[in-house]
Amino acid sequence: MRACVLTDWKTLEIKDVPKPVLKPEQVLLKVKYAGVCGSDVNVFNHNHPTATVPRIMCHEIFGTVEEIRSEKLLPYGLGSRVVVCPLTWCGTCEACRAGAFHVCRDLGILGLHLDGGFAEYVAVNADMVFEIPADIPDEIAILTEPFAVGFHLNHRAGVAPGDTVLVTGGGPIGLLAAMNARYFRASTVVISEPNPERRAYIESFGFETIDPTSQDFVAEAMRITNGIGFDKVIEASGSNAAWNTLTDVCKIRGTIAPVGIPKGYANLKVVQLIFKELTIVGNRVYPREDFERTVGMLAELYRSGAWDLSRIIDRMLPLEELSQAIEFQSMGKNKGKIVIKI
Repeated sequence: MRACVLTDWKTLEIKDVPKPVLKPEQVLLKVKYAGVCGSDVNVFNHNHPTATVPRIMCHEIFGTVEEIRSEKLLPYGLGSRVVVCPLTWCGTCEACRAGAFHVCRDLGILGLHLDGGFAEYVAVNADMVFEIPADIPDEIAILTEPFAVGFHLNHRAGVAPGDTVLVTGGGPIGLLAAMNARYFRASTVVISEPNPERRAYIESFGFETIDPTSQDFVAEAMRITNGIGFDKVIEASGSNAAWNTLTDVCKIRGTIAPVGIPKGYANLKVVQLIFKELTIVGNRVYPREDFERTVGMLAELYRSGAWDLSRIIDRMLPLEELSQAIEFQSMGKNKGKIVIKI
């Protein structure tokens, strides 16, 4: 089969590799679309602490079921249109015993520790595949995995009806986190983003934005919230400058939910954290149940017509142009998602 293989750090090659051989309780998918994520950029650049090479990257996968090796009665069959929750776990550590498989001590993620979706076929665990409703287009289905990140962020932050929510970072994850906040019925959702093209793009979806580089960011956040601060602050930029302001813009006894990983040490104002009795909740991917809920949520959003979800995709490129896609995203030139058509 044809695949784009990370043969060494910063080196991608289109190669002919063997089609995956299924293990018990696995299915073989024929990949149609594969999303490019910031983690792919980090793996490519050797900036991920646990990824290994050689590796076929990509954990955002949409395709059809080509082969099944399972003795269980599965809720889908050959030819089904499906998305993949790309996680594996040990099942024996304290996190797994508590049911928190997504924070397993030995968590595996397709595209980082196991071969992923930048290939014609991929083998995945049968119980981690979810069928997409017939009325949802393929181009919308590929957005399931990054939407699941946003869903879990809001779930962990405890976003509730009437909350005010600030998202720092207006990349694809920040935008999808904001859309999820609206789905969770937050009354005010604002995105902080320094790039003017991204701000205009975000505003076209109906969100208010703040430019943290040219405005008094903290004063503007306080103006929007009538001097109180935001109930929930979701950090999706990985910017040290953003981390430095999180406690400033969060209200007393508010919640900060970071997913953006800063370079080096983050400058967090610990005194404010203590005096304001703030809560910080970490976020790692998503549990299987949040991924499954996202499939239904995405269908609801598509059917509602609240947004033209196809506009979330910045561009579609062939597998042969994956290197250019990685470079484009690493430079921050994309406004929305980059998707590879296999």
